[in-house]
Amino acid sequence: MKLPPLPQPERYVGLFVYDFKTHVSVGYTAVEIRYLRESAEFRNGTAYEIYRVTDGGGFELRGALDQRLTEKEAMCFLRRDAAVARADYDSLNRAADETPLPFAAEIVLAKVYAFDPPETSALIYPASVTHLVSRWLGMRQFSGGDRVVCGIEVHSRLVSSDAVRIASFHPRTAIDCHDRTPEEVMQTVHLAVQR
Repeated sequence: MKLPPLPQPERYVGLFVYDFKTHVSVGYTAVEIRYLRESAEFRNGTAYEIYRVTDGGGFELRGALDQRLTEKEAMCFLRRDAAVARADYDSLNRAADETPLPFAAEIVLAKVYAFDPPETSALIYPASVTHLVSRWLGMRQFSGGDRVVCGIEVHSRLVSSDAVRIASFHPRTAIDCHDRTPEEVMQTVHLAVQR
């Protein structure tokens, strides 16, 4: 499989390659891959996640598991004090402003009664990019929370009815990784580079 040359390949980490069998296209989101898999015309293609960029500028790919394509995870930073949780939330927002995320995400401030302690600042992201979350937080040297919990179940608790959302923010990304509509995806399947 030959991938098209990209001027800034590191911007594509966390996105997907789709092998249509007749050609290859780079730069899909997980949701967009799901649209392709659900279409009668393109369902037999193969999806690969762009896991990392090698020193030579090539991609390290891994097969994309269907069940992970649309799941969301959350990393929650729990505090006993609401003001300290707000400071974590503000710190995450500043970090995202200074260093754009390599994945689409939402930063949330909430009170989640299912968590102990309940004052929560959180990062919500596609489950397929978990490895990038830790890398980005480490690069930013973010160390919020008295306690940190993460995962798909954590996301479910964060969006449950016993969670009170106080504020949220969708930070900018290093490359546009916001999901397009199914129609937009189908109109551009002939392009080698999607973003």
